[in-house]
Amino acid sequence: MRIFQIIIISIGVVFVACSPINKKNRIKKTFEAATQKLNDAYYEDAIALYSKVLEMDHEVIDAHLNRGVAYYETGHYALALADYNVVRQTRPDFNDVLFNRAYTYLAMERYSTALEDLNVLKKLYPDTALVYQIEGYVYGQQEDYESAKASFEMAIEKDANQFDSWTNLGVMNYHLKSYSSAEEAFDSALKIRGNAPEVLNPLSLVYLEQGKLDRADSTIDIAMGLVADQPYFLNNKGLIQIHLGNYTLADSLIKRSLELDSTNQLAKENLALLKSKY
Repeated sequence: MRIFQIIIISIGVVFVACSPINKKNRIKKTFEAATQKLNDAYYEDAIALYSKVLEMDHEVIDAHLNRGVAYYETGHYALALADYNVVRQTRPDFNDVLFNRAYTYLAMERYSTALEDLNVLKKLYPDTALVYQIEGYVYGQQEDYESAKASFEMAIEKDANQFDSWTNLGVMNYHLKSYSSAEEAFDSALKIRGNAPEVLNPLSLVYLEQGKLDRADSTIDIAMGLVADQPYFLNNKGLIQIHLGNYTLADSLIKRSLELDSTNQLAKENLALLKSKY
């Protein structure tokens, strides 16, 4: 999400406590403190401080924008959307807010509305990879893997160093059972960011589907070494162990995955698969 900061010029004059200049300084200091909290990921504190800014002056549009980011990060999507809409209505020429709004619509599963904002952005910024990357997320969430694949490919065409787009292209190809293409996409992502666990994890499943069991096992081990006790990594390691015939180890891994995330449906399915084996 993009964060934009207000710029207020300090005026070096003497003023009384109730002067407009004093108010401007208080707004400036509060805004700067809020933005520091936002950058440090203290989102609730940032929300409180941006709200104070808006109590002092409701026309500080950048406070609406940044508070929207903080609301988004804390999962308060409707409140984030309300702030972004204020920005859009008050400053209609500030088109970058549409990126933030599209992310928010995506989080709210308002896919058609997200695509409306993205279609506007594609006309405004036809050569910007981020537009197509977000579009890929929207289609991917709807399990329209072909459309998502096309969007991520377009993002890569605009910027070949798009790590997230290469990674997600690999995931889309995996869902489409194009395992060789998935492997190529993941390899491209790893060239940009070596040993990224979020790439190694799905890559291990690609190797599994290709029957490269030892390679799948060693790849997921690297991911697990980088991120301890990650439930999806544990579950995938367990699935690989099922195929290797290591049922006792698979059982402990999948059960540990469910201890960490009891909602993991794939782990439940893998546990059922394991029970069918012995």
